[in-house]
Amino acid sequence: MVIFLVLIASGCVTRNYDSNMDLGKSQLNEENYLEAHEAFELAYKEAKTPEARELMDLSGFLASGMKKYDEQDFDSAKRDFEEATAYKAKYREGKLMVAKAVEMHPVSDSATIEAVEGNDEMEPAEETTKDGSKVEDKAATETKGKEGSKDSVSTLSKSQAEKLVKDYVDMENFPHLHIEYDHDAEKGDYIFHVFEVDEPSQKSGHTTTWGWYGVNKKTKEVYEVM
Repeated sequence: MVIFLVLIASGCVTRNYDSNMDLGKSQLNEENYLEAHEAFELAYKEAKTPEARELMDLSGFLASGMKKYDEQDFDSAKRDFEEATAYKAKYREGKLMVAKAVEMHPVSDSATIEAVEGNDEMEPAEETTKDGSKVEDKAATETKGKEGSKDSVSTLSKSQAEKLVKDYVDMENFPHLHIEYDHDAEKGDYIFHVFEVDEPSQKSGHTTTWGWYGVNKKTKEVYEVM
């Protein structure tokens, strides 16, 4: 009788574990990381397997990171994505979540930069004249002349623009590609040349153009130059 009861209990645990693991993996496919985390947590309580622990941990990092990103708490989101990126995943679903964290990490980093730059751009609006009246951004910009206006718009540095192009082309997955700044377009956009070298060991190796890309300094939009 005791053996019979043990077998029944073992069967229930296995069924609960399997169903929660299946549910969690299904939620991962939909990128519902919070629901996936809850399912993997239930599975881990049923059977503390290495797979359940890995998927529970990683889905928790992603769920927290995504939530903080939506709340515009970019620094905290970045830390969660870094935790997931550093995780030594052994299972398929775990490796996929690490890849997602790698994808989200630079996005949260760029969002932090944009938020800081946005705050910096708003500060001149609070400037006042000697008599205490506020100076409007538009009027202040117009008085600086054409060059001053261009400088105030060009908030994006060349290195930041290069990083945007690298992310746009997904150069991390194409290590043979090279990028170099070429010139500023007539409208002031940065123009970059992305290419590959057929014989990288030779300085005179033939280069093949992958593409030309422009970056709008004001909107940070990346586009292909035809």
